[in-house]
This record gives sequence, structure tokens and C-alpha cells, in this order.
Amino acid sequence: MLSIFLALFIMTGCIRNYEPVISSISADPNPVSLGGIVNLSCNATDDDDSSINKNETLSYEWFSAIGEVTVGETSNLATWTAPMEPGLYSISCSVSDESYGLDIATIEITVE
Repeated sequence: MLSIFLALFIMTGCIRNYEPVISSISADPNPVSLGGIVNLSCNATDDDDSSINKNETLSYEWFSAIGEVTVGETSNLATWTAPMEPGLYSISCSVSDESYGLDIATIEITVE
């Protein structure tokens, strides 16, 4: 019985979760004026090939230490309200799948 189980296990293999991969993150306009609004976009794919993990929903989260991020209708789109102080600011997007795979990308935005 054990040999049958081992043979089936070896033939079918383990189900592997591939982490999502962020292909692009963008900000428009960049640079932006003081207090201006920036449109953010984060695009990702998840190449899971098993029938169990196929079509996993990707979840997007946006982070900014300064300024305000507002998520759009689809969570891969957001806007950022620039602060009233010039400088270089970082905005990050994390993308996760239902199997706890994760990718993070950061973009720098110049406020003038």
C-alpha cells in the first residue's frame, strides 16, 4: 500500500504556488506639483499552473508614509495626493494571492 502511495505522490508531484509577479508600477504625472494628484497603477500576474490554484484572485495594497493614497474601483489603481512639501517620496504596492504568495514594488515620485 505504501508503495502505491509513493508512486502516486511521485507521479503527481506537489502542488506549487507561484508567487505573483509585479510587471510594472507607474505614476502619472511624475514629477507632480505640491498638493497635486498622481494616478498610480500596478500590474501583476500569477502563473500558477495547477488546477487547484488556477485563477486565484490577486489582492493589491498601497502604502505611503507621507501623502494620502486612495484606492480606485479596481485595487490595482489608486491615486496619491502629494504633500505640500517638495521632495522625493516613495509609494509601494504589494500584491498577494490566495495562497499567501507576495510581491512588492516601489516607485519614487518627485514633488516640486
